[in-house]
Amino acid sequence: MDFIKKPNYDYSQTLWMKMFLAKPDFEHNRSEVLITFRQALDIIRVIDNLTQGIRKIVYLVGWQGLGHDDCYPEMEKVNEYLAGPGDKSARDALWNLFEEAKKYNTVVSFHGNLADAYSATPCSSRLVETNSVLKNKDGTPAVIEVFNGRDAYKVSYKGYYESGLFKKNWDRFCEVTPVREAGTVHLDNFCIAQNMNPYTSVEDEDEARNKMLDYIISLGIDVTTEYTYRELELRAESTEHPIGIYYRAQGKEITARDWRNAPMRTLGRIPASWWTSNITAEECMEIPPELYSGHLTDKKQLAVFYGAMHGEDIWMDRGVDPKDWSGEFLRQFCTLQLPYFYLNRFKRLELVTEDDGYIVKFSGGIVSNGIKSEITKDGIVLKYGGDVILPLDRENTMFIAFSENGKTGEWNIPDAAFNKAEISEITINGNNIKGETAVTDGKINLDIAPGQAFLIKKTGE
Repeated sequence: MDFIKKPNYDYSQTLWMKMFLAKPDFEHNRSEVLITFRQALDIIRVIDNLTQGIRKIVYLVGWQGLGHDDCYPEMEKVNEYLAGPGDKSARDALWNLFEEAKKYNTVVSFHGNLADAYSATPCSSRLVETNSVLKNKDGTPAVIEVFNGRDAYKVSYKGYYESGLFKKNWDRFCEVTPVREAGTVHLDNFCIAQNMNPYTSVEDEDEARNKMLDYIISLGIDVTTEYTYRELELRAESTEHPIGIYYRAQGKEITARDWRNAPMRTLGRIPASWWTSNITAEECMEIPPELYSGHLTDKKQLAVFYGAMHGEDIWMDRGVDPKDWSGEFLRQFCTLQLPYFYLNRFKRLELVTEDDGYIVKFSGGIVSNGIKSEITKDGIVLKYGGDVILPLDRENTMFIAFSENGKTGEWNIPDAAFNKAEISEITINGNNIKGETAVTDGKINLDIAPGQAFLIKKTGE
């Protein structure tokens, strides 16, 4: 299947991440802030230094209401707690972040949600009136979960779209934020749940979801999401999943259903997902990464295909000081994201399945061995475990070399399109030039300390 419309970005060659800014404290009617808009810009500046100015997308989490999982499915109130001294308003601070991030080759966009709704949402009464949330057989709104002490409902896409509420809310979101200028948005948990009154089928909900996606795409906005969506009638992830519990409470029999029997319903409309679960290794071979990419949740698949780094967890775990987070960021970028970029430039030709993992043969003589954590070109090792030297660009004029535990001596660089290179240490403040060195017979001598990364840049022919 091809794209419904070619996306604005090639997510298989773009560094796209989430950044968790704030979460609600409803008990005290305030927001618990982890990262302000100004701190987000500081982080983005450092990321640009570490990644050598490649294209990046950062989706802000908790930018709305009082933070993450507030207001949905409405997204029009910017979190006032994220503004800083001197900012006219949080909205002005948000737009300023969007504009300033461009200087660092970064598109700032938004994490949102069209699948969940809350009792405290301003439009909640209209959602109930228009059958835009799931209802029990007796017509009462179904409380699926409780988030942050509030009743949470699931959205019926059919009711939400046909009522006109979706377009009204989405258009307001586009007025308040620069999402159309960003050209991309992340919509979490965009799974299907069936309504019981009036009853809707998976096909009903899927058709409505596609109409919502098509409207967003028509505005020039790509949609990335959380999962790979492969729904079957009355299927939940497990019998204890909140949706499964809801179905059972309505007298529906829930049986085990294999997701492999369901189509990938959003393929061609959603080019990237964070957790590309519900996909087989064989399908990874068949589906080009530019059509669908992301972070593979199956460890054996991730070990051989690699995948998009998440980003968000790094700052949540380590804070905003670059001295605390830059080392882990650089490790993930060099050992996970860089191999992903590289492998995605080649056609996937053959899958070899072993008991303990996969081996994939690519065009260009490239082999990724997930069992050994090794990438080779014509038998020459380019990555082994935490030691990696791979091109950053398609033209093979810039390479990054990284060692997790340190490595001294000869490194293989057969793809190098030059015989002399400038060597720079990659740091949070920019590149620290170390000098020039020769590239001879596809090899280069480097002395790399543990956790250190060098940029190798063409200077000669």
